[in-house]
Amino acid sequence: MRNEVIYDKNGCPDIMVVFTPSELGLPDTLRGRKVKEYAISKYQNTLIDGVPYSLPFMKPAVNISHDEAIRLCESKGAGWHLITNDEWVALGFWSWDNDTMPTGNTASGKSHSHPEQTGTTYEGGCGKTLTGSGPVQWNHDGTAYGVADMCGNIWEHVGGVRFMDGMPQVIPNNGAAYGADQSKDSPEWEAIYTEDGDPVYYNVHDGEITLQPVHPDGADYDGVKFTDLEVRSDMDVPDKLKDLGLYPADDYESDEYFWLDSNGERVIYRGGYWYGGAYAGVFCLDGGSRGDAGTSVGFRAACVRFICDSDALDDLDSDKKQPEPKRRSILAPDFIGRIKQVLARQFQKLYEAAHGEDPEGFAELAEKATAEELTKAAALSTALAQVNTAVDMYELTAKQLKLAATTSITIKTEVTDHE
Repeated sequence: MRNEVIYDKNGCPDIMVVFTPSELGLPDTLRGRKVKEYAISKYQNTLIDGVPYSLPFMKPAVNISHDEAIRLCESKGAGWHLITNDEWVALGFWSWDNDTMPTGNTASGKSHSHPEQTGTTYEGGCGKTLTGSGPVQWNHDGTAYGVADMCGNIWEHVGGVRFMDGMPQVIPNNGAAYGADQSKDSPEWEAIYTEDGDPVYYNVHDGEITLQPVHPDGADYDGVKFTDLEVRSDMDVPDKLKDLGLYPADDYESDEYFWLDSNGERVIYRGGYWYGGAYAGVFCLDGGSRGDAGTSVGFRAACVRFICDSDALDDLDSDKKQPEPKRRSILAPDFIGRIKQVLARQFQKLYEAAHGEDPEGFAELAEKATAEELTKAAALSTALAQVNTAVDMYELTAKQLKLAATTSITIKTEVTDHE
């Protein structure tokens, strides 16, 4: 796991937490392509000029419908998608397994269970906090490197799962992370079956939610503690439901709630919100119609990175197109032209220092830029240089802190050994 600044197709930065598939127990292959890494937005997303970004101390974007959240995330470029239920739950299980289940903004700016833990509220937020403004206990791993605000603050849309008349349906194997059709009538939705081959239904009735192998007689909306979901005596809970966080794992304990409307299609939100109290939590679940949008519901993007063809055995195919050799720029014959080339190369260096995608393509754009475009770029270059410096300082500080912690642990261990 590491933190990384990743640039979307617009060349703008997101702060992401990057995992290998094995670190989260997620599939290492999606639709026949080998997965290198999953990058999860460190922060609940904000909107800048209509594009979602993972940045700290920003107002989280709300009033976004499920379908709009999917569209916005996918508009950022190849591999970008709305965080899936598989990815969300994988983070939750990591936290549970490592005893770092996060607290969060569950009491209008503070944690209901640890009121000394506070975030930064903002005018008009009604108790919501700025992204990532809480303490490290609000991160999934309990450190500054973790994914923030998965408990409380705002509900978050997750992809790849829904309920249809009380029946849970999924796009299996984290397929919603890449190229999936998540529309209402998509053929990719699949039911979950018991070992006897019966589909599972959640029957909402009389203040309870009971899992059963037949369609409920009626429909209702209610909520219960996640750990209080009931199972009818004539069925066993499929392990898949536990893997997807739709039924509690055998040793799981929590007060968070599971809300469900068994009437029609219901897409899913996770995490709870800023006045959810004990009902909020990583495995907390609610849902609504795919067109619903409200002040308590937002989202975060994720990005899947694939192993390049050059890293795979498929590259041995003889008919693979070989990359074109780099073309050397021709020096301009006049003074102004050469000054433009120098400026273009300086912009390219800034771009490469920021780990921008396709630096060669950027170089071509820079050299073809007009004088007016270069003037505008110069105005932006100072900000980019400052961001690059800030990122470098952050990485250096993180390394120093890690070294200091390691040294401290080593010294303490040596002292203990000599006592």
